[in-house]
Amino acid sequence: MITTYARSGGRVVEQPFVIGDPLPEGTVWIDLLRPSEAERAAVGALTGCDLPTREEMKEIEASSQLYVEGEAVYLTTPVIARADTPHPEQGELTFVLTPRHMITLRYTEPRSVATFAARTGRQPELLASAEDALLGILDAVIDRVADVLELIGGRIDTLSTRIFDESLDARPAGRAKKPAELQDVLRGIGRAGDLTHKVRDSLAGLDRLVAFLTSVAAGRLSKEQKVALKTLTRDLRSLNEHAGFLAHEANFLLDATLGLINIEQNNIIKIFSVVAVAFLPPTLIASAYGMNFEFMPELHWQYGYPMAIALMVLSGLLPLWYFKRRGWL
Repeated sequence: MITTYARSGGRVVEQPFVIGDPLPEGTVWIDLLRPSEAERAAVGALTGCDLPTREEMKEIEASSQLYVEGEAVYLTTPVIARADTPHPEQGELTFVLTPRHMITLRYTEPRSVATFAARTGRQPELLASAEDALLGILDAVIDRVADVLELIGGRIDTLSTRIFDESLDARPAGRAKKPAELQDVLRGIGRAGDLTHKVRDSLAGLDRLVAFLTSVAAGRLSKEQKVALKTLTRDLRSLNEHAGFLAHEANFLLDATLGLINIEQNNIIKIFSVVAVAFLPPTLIASAYGMNFEFMPELHWQYGYPMAIALMVLSGLLPLWYFKRRGWL
């Protein structure tokens, strides 16, 4: 699907593009979403640039993601889509900057693109030129990354509350945490860590993209555009630091959860050990009086059986009393 955005009469006109038609007058931004080979070739012919294929967009070499061909600058970076769902996606977003147009090529639907499209309707000056359009959509992409980091931070705070406050304070004493609860917490930490990893990968790509754009397109940018580019660089630096902090927090929560699991398991093993030790003396007494010797002093004694029961109960209670006094229970 191809969508064009053109400035006309002080406003932005958004309309689908049909192969074979000329580009609308004043077109600044051309967005290709999951284009077919024919659509990709048609836009390439109209703009005079060779748009990369999906396989080429996925290549990880810097020379395949950031390069210049003629007057066109090609910039590819990983982006995140559906970050607020249980199954976030990561895909590639390619920007092609030509003297007259800014082209976006994507096979995923990051919210930042839709946000920028809506923003151009309110602020037509965002499409004053191809360079302005590129800087505007980069700003929207970085803003979305910041929103995702806030989402991760909220999830980590919630998990921290569940791990520490609920597991230690709100739970009745001696009650073990259910395996399903621990598994749910671990899954939450895993999802937060996975999303943080995707964000850091996206930030690394954006950082390389902005640095490359600063070096190769400086002569094409106005003073105001250079200031905006520097602002994007500072934003990326601060977001990288925050993403590293969240990754550290996720690892800390993982270690804490595994530690609590070990504590719960140790408590269970301790209970079994105490029960085994408490029943050892009664078992010894019962074994002694269960022997089949012919001559046993208490065998025909009237109070032999009650005495044996009393000895077994007393020998079982004494270890429990001792463990309690020592603070082991």
